[in-house]
Amino acid sequence: MEADKRVVTNLTFLDRLVSEPLDKQRRALVILILFIGSLAAALAFWLEVIINDVNVVDLIFLPAMTILFGIMGAGLIRNPDRRRTVERVAFVTLTLYALFMLVYQIRVTVPQLHTFSEVMLWYPMLYLAAFLLHRRATAMRTAMTIWLVSLLIGLLFMPYGRLLQNADASAFNSIIQFYVSGIIYILLLYAFSRIEEGYAETRVLAYIDYLTQLPNRRYGESMLVQLLRQAREYKTIFSTIMIDLDGFKRVNDRFGHDVGDRVLKRCALLIQRYLPRGARVIRWGGEEFLVILPEYDEGRARAVAEEIRRGLESSPHEGVGVVLASFGVAGLKSSDTLDELIMRADRAMYRAKKLGGNRVVAASTLSLVVEA
Repeated sequence: MEADKRVVTNLTFLDRLVSEPLDKQRRALVILILFIGSLAAALAFWLEVIINDVNVVDLIFLPAMTILFGIMGAGLIRNPDRRRTVERVAFVTLTLYALFMLVYQIRVTVPQLHTFSEVMLWYPMLYLAAFLLHRRATAMRTAMTIWLVSLLIGLLFMPYGRLLQNADASAFNSIIQFYVSGIIYILLLYAFSRIEEGYAETRVLAYIDYLTQLPNRRYGESMLVQLLRQAREYKTIFSTIMIDLDGFKRVNDRFGHDVGDRVLKRCALLIQRYLPRGARVIRWGGEEFLVILPEYDEGRARAVAEEIRRGLESSPHEGVGVVLASFGVAGLKSSDTLDELIMRADRAMYRAKKLGGNRVVAASTLSLVVEA
């Protein structure tokens, strides 16, 4: 349970909000927001130029954000691994813009209009973004830091003499509501994030096998659906490896279920040790595991299976000895459904068992065996 809680708290709210095995939605969302932000900044600057009402903050930040957000959006399409960096740069840029705009609003706009202009309606989005992009504790510190800096700006730059001389109650009321509503937004976001995190913990537990701490079959099926959808849309490939421990029933019968559970857990760790980056191993059921290999054809997946097989063969379990396994490898065919793909991997695995176990059989070779 404690391990699962650490998994949950190491995710940001946005990770959990759009969490899927491939994490495609979040990147697409960030790219869309960047391009919309670039377009919005350009449009706002153009409108201010037309009406000849460009303030010094917009004069510096709007062109800069137009260019920066556009470049980052295009860059993220080409290099998805830079998403975290892009998110942080965009957040810092927007925070600096908001803080400098607050200085301008307090010094110029509030004394003239007796309230903030419409642009400040977006200010609470900084607090929301902090909770979207950071873990709860970090988000709370970030949001409170922004609020405290905002308060310091108000104390330092507010034209007290002018507002008091004009008895500008509306201006004071707007400023007070701005700060009070800000702290309320932060507290509500913090409370909501705690509630959401509890829900996320329950959701994670629903996708984790309790014994091995591996993703369970429900998670595996969800990942396979996403991979199949991606394969249909973008012509990508993936492969699966069905693994079944040889003679595992004898381990339980001879040594007891406690020892059998320990062997299962260690086998899960051994399998993970030999997986390439991006692969997942699923506790499929009983002593069966399913390895999912995005971007791997059947030949490369077979090589991975051989490496896992050799790893299990060379890793005896204390008091039990070596526990071997049979492997069935199947690469996705263009006409495959998920059931057909898993069935071919399963048949290949059973063929490996019939041949004596501790071996790898590729599904593409089964037809040759039948013909022979």
